[in-house]
Amino acid sequence: MPDNSAIKRHSFQPGARSIIQMGEQLIGHPSTAINELVKNGYDADALYCKVYFSYSSDPSESFIVVFDDGSGMSARTLFGDWLKPSVSSKRQAGSKSIKFGRNHLGSKGIGRLAAMALGEKVTVVSRKAKTTKYNWITINREAFKEEVLLSEIDFPGDKISDFLSLFTEKDLIKERNAKVNDPLQHFLEVTKLDSFENGTLIIVESLDSSVLKILMEDYNQLELPDHSRSFESTRFYKALATLITPLSLNAEIQKELQQKKLIDVQNVIEVSESIFSIEYGTNLLPDQKSDEVDWLPVEPVPIQSVYDYRVYGKVSNQGDVQGFLSYKRLIDDHKEERFEILNQEYINKSDVQIGLFGNGEEVNETGEYYFDIRIYDIGEKDNLEKLAKEARLKSASEFRSVFKNFQGMRISKNGFGVKPYGDEVEDWINLSKARVQNPGKNVNTNQILGYVFLYSPENDNLEEKTNREGFLENRAFQQVRATMVEIFSLLGKRRYNYRLLHGIGRTPTSKHQRPDFDEYLGNLLNLNATSQILSYSQKFMKEVTTSMDNIEESLSFSERLASLGSGIELVYHEMAQPISGLRTTKSSLDLKISKIDPNVLDNYVKDITALQHATDVLTQLRSSLQPAIGRSRSKKFNPYITFLKVCNLYKSDIEENGISIIAENRLANFEIIDLEYAFWIAFLNIINNAIYWLKKSEKSGEIRFYIEQEAFVISNSGPYINDELIDQIFNYGVTTRPEKNATGLGLSFTQSILSRNNWSISAENRIDGPAFIIKKDSNG
Repeated sequence: MPDNSAIKRHSFQPGARSIIQMGEQLIGHPSTAINELVKNGYDADALYCKVYFSYSSDPSESFIVVFDDGSGMSARTLFGDWLKPSVSSKRQAGSKSIKFGRNHLGSKGIGRLAAMALGEKVTVVSRKAKTTKYNWITINREAFKEEVLLSEIDFPGDKISDFLSLFTEKDLIKERNAKVNDPLQHFLEVTKLDSFENGTLIIVESLDSSVLKILMEDYNQLELPDHSRSFESTRFYKALATLITPLSLNAEIQKELQQKKLIDVQNVIEVSESIFSIEYGTNLLPDQKSDEVDWLPVEPVPIQSVYDYRVYGKVSNQGDVQGFLSYKRLIDDHKEERFEILNQEYINKSDVQIGLFGNGEEVNETGEYYFDIRIYDIGEKDNLEKLAKEARLKSASEFRSVFKNFQGMRISKNGFGVKPYGDEVEDWINLSKARVQNPGKNVNTNQILGYVFLYSPENDNLEEKTNREGFLENRAFQQVRATMVEIFSLLGKRRYNYRLLHGIGRTPTSKHQRPDFDEYLGNLLNLNATSQILSYSQKFMKEVTTSMDNIEESLSFSERLASLGSGIELVYHEMAQPISGLRTTKSSLDLKISKIDPNVLDNYVKDITALQHATDVLTQLRSSLQPAIGRSRSKKFNPYITFLKVCNLYKSDIEENGISIIAENRLANFEIIDLEYAFWIAFLNIINNAIYWLKKSEKSGEIRFYIEQEAFVISNSGPYINDELIDQIFNYGVTTRPEKNATGLGLSFTQSILSRNNWSISAENRIDGPAFIIKKDSNG
């Protein structure tokens, strides 16, 4: 017999590149990597996480910062278990966080390598509470691309009292094989992230071109003249929003199901003292000062609260479905009905894998789970306007834009969204195929906002792929998909019947079609109307026609103004690149002065001075236009500066006509938090009117801006407003200008936009001329 004791033993010796493959190459989209880092913070009992992106045309100055205030890592953890990929204590059944008892989101042991998919250098700084020093480590991804064994690669890490020195001291920067990054140092100081009591700070330097490309493409889209775009629609923010939306929704759906007696006990994910939140920031946010960082709270999907139809309920351990179908499509017809689908009704259907649910008696491998699906009739404009009003959005187009950003059928696990369902993989239930076969009785992915809610350990047979891009296509996942197909089938049929019953979806007539007055007069003649009635009717119809003509003309003018506004936005954004180019050229020329023949130096300096003057003028003009871009986000601003920006737009008229601008000094440091765009519009219309009438007076005058009893006042030395019209000048179409193209829309629009932001405006004649008073509503 052979001597088995003499057989040699062997083991794998992984190459350095295996780390790259486990980290960078397993992450599909950069936003997935960010989500993994945020989820690690959640697992560490963090109450909040901050995510910041800094774009730079110089990749070496770009960076990402992810900070959480969780429990932090000890030296033993960071320099020990953290450096052991695929080793994870979270893999144990029922694994929960220590402080808040949260179900752990990560269990693969490679989420810690996700940051390597974002940039060249990853620095982790962590600190446990009640410790004096920080633990840090810097990993240079490029080192793992060498054809050597993993055991031959090392990187720096230690304890440190002031970790900011890692980015400021030359010796430490060299030790980390990094470069000086002034913007990063400035960011840490401004945000006060240069020190913390407990938590983990992850800094990624020298971002990948793929990350920089996504940031710039999103920013370029935001710069287009389209008011419906906002940072909430950008890919990184959107990924974070869809990640945390189920956190709030899962408690709501369980509460409803408990009230409806479909479940007995709620699966509590987080209690009030452990609510988790995320803040997002980037240097690409507009109107952000160099010494400030605007943190945007990452909010759940904003239109989940409104819908036309809703189907929600639970799927039992046996695969049976119990739920409710709610109708809110019509304002005066809200109702709800109960439904049930037994798995025996669909286990033998041809489009469902034979034996997927056994013979109907076997336990559903997926386990019990819940669902909540909202459906929208987005094809009818009047309904979009209704939905926009219910969602507190400004218009039907804004609702459509917001809805488009978040539409789809998603899956959540333990309160967090699971990619790519509803995002990169929109139609994982094959709804489009069913809709093509029968459009009326099926809905598509662009009509729904829905979630499947899964929990640990009940639904752990649904196993996530190693790359965090969805679940393995095992039996449990196929059961979920088959069940969702049946739910949508039932929903589509009942929605179809409801729309048919109420005549929804018929082609409407044009709202702009005028009444047929000829037909009306013909009917009067057929009814033997008297000559007096005919004469009166003709006169009245003539007045109506004239009024409708005037309205159409005003609407046409408004459309031209809207187009002009879009043009101004385009010009504003297009000016940025040439201004930057001029500044760069000026700096480059300054550096070359020493190389120029002294005989031509004077002319050369004059040319540079002229170049700088032109650049300053363009910069000032762009700054004056900035508030006109119509940003919908309230922020801190100085009305005094906004007023001067508007005056700068009329600089030529003001100088040519000798008009003085007098602004009260105490306003110079007076700031408010509100929508600057509303004030810019108000100042623009008031100053435009003031200059018009001051020019008519053919003598020098003045425009004044001051504060009076908590109200802003803009007055001028021009002619008084007609006393008979002063109470009507803010009404639509009222104007005292004699020109034919005068519309009377400016002050009406001014009052409208101020009113929407809880400000009022009035006018009065004072001793020194007409004055416009803007003040906060008492109930605002």
